[in-house]
Amino acid sequence: MADSTLIDTLHFPEDAPVQQYEIYGDDEKTPTYAVISRRDGDSWQKLDETLSFAAQDEQEETGTMDYGYSDSMPDLRDLPAEARERCEQHWQKSNTI
Repeated sequence: MADSTLIDTLHFPEDAPVQQYEIYGDDEKTPTYAVISRRDGDSWQKLDETLSFAAQDEQEETGTMDYGYSDSMPDLRDLPAEARERCEQHWQKSNTI
């Protein structure tokens, strides 16, 4: 995680943010996880929970298989957009309780 690149930072709700998602990856096109923080006064406090994305899962799967052609599969999709969508879904789910 130390060598990860910050891809995007999302705030929910947009008009008065109380939750933040920092999306990180191996590069700007390959998100692997998001760090979730909650507003605490004027600062953000990181939660113990993180989200992992398909790129991370696919890397782990292709690492255990000997199929060289599978390595390019994530390039066919817009992984950063999928990661942003997952963060928004997580936000909506966590605030309907």
